[in-house]
Amino acid sequence: MEAGLSVPPASIAAGPRGSVIVIVLVTLLFAALLLTRLIESSSTDLLIAMRVADRDRLRADAHGAMETVLGVLMDFRTVDGGLYAPVQGWEDPLGYAGYVPRERVTVTVAFEDESAKLSLPRLNLDTLNTLLVQLGLAVPDAARVADAMFVWMRSGHLAAESATSATVYERGDPPAKPPYRSLRSFDELAGIAVAKDFFYDVDGRPTPLFEAFKGAVSLYQFNATNLNSAPAAVLAATGWDPTQTSTLQKYLTAPVSATKTRPYLRSLQEARRQVGNVAARNLGAQIQVLRITVTAREGAAQLKLSALVTWAGQASLPASLAANPGGATAATGQRATAPAAAQPQTAAANSLRYPFTVLELAETTQPHPPPPPDAPAA
Repeated sequence: MEAGLSVPPASIAAGPRGSVIVIVLVTLLFAALLLTRLIESSSTDLLIAMRVADRDRLRADAHGAMETVLGVLMDFRTVDGGLYAPVQGWEDPLGYAGYVPRERVTVTVAFEDESAKLSLPRLNLDTLNTLLVQLGLAVPDAARVADAMFVWMRSGHLAAESATSATVYERGDPPAKPPYRSLRSFDELAGIAVAKDFFYDVDGRPTPLFEAFKGAVSLYQFNATNLNSAPAAVLAATGWDPTQTSTLQKYLTAPVSATKTRPYLRSLQEARRQVGNVAARNLGAQIQVLRITVTAREGAAQLKLSALVTWAGQASLPASLAANPGGATAATGQRATAPAAAQPQTAAANSLRYPFTVLELAETTQPHPPPPPDAPAA
């Protein structure tokens, strides 16, 4: 028998077993990678589904609270003959109504009197000019901006200079013409010659003047600015002097000693008893347009429902072709009417005898915030 080298049986068996282990490990690695990718892609879908579920639950809470608020406001309008200011007794409408949200949900309500501003469709050139000066523009600049805005909004207005005239738009690329109606959005200011240079900076961002103008002017048409909440710049634009404005503000902010509640005006005559004989054009004491913001929260989820409401036809957007406050169209001079499509909706609302008209309705959801970087994984 010849002598030779031999391989131990254990070594022969170890080779195939080692290959199998490597293959299994590689398979597990690929499976782990695929599972990780699946989890990552599914987490987005799960997050979206969670936010949709939060939104649907909170939407019912917010709309229910909004209807409760409107019911409370209707009670005060019926008893007191109008809405004047939250100090009238409806600062906390949900508490007044005994509203209790469902468990783990909190609901808050905030009010903003849109009729505390000046109604842009009803402004004359002098009032707009004075307001712009009150908001910080120099007198010559205010006159140019007001002139440019009236060229944009009024077909019969004659421009004071060529830079603000309608021919500026006709020479543009492409040629255009002013819409000859009041603004429908404050973003339109970016298209008005001369005015855009004051409302926006060189990078196209709104300036402080833009924000101040939004706070003093309403795009809606209504009869009277509410003296109970009108800011000083608004009163000055209507002809009030600083002493009269200061006197009224002190009266409205000083609590009555007997009841510890702040007073409010019920009529223009009450204002005159406080500050004397003042300009009264387009001024009053009632809220004609009110923004109601209901915020519903559940944990980290949040939904904000904002409604701008009016009643008895006291406020509306101006007609799309109106060229002057009287409502005549630029082309025919005839009074503009509501679109035919809107008439059945109005008739249906009247048949329900719903006391409020919703001019705007906006809904905003607050997503869950991302976890902090050092937070442990769930």
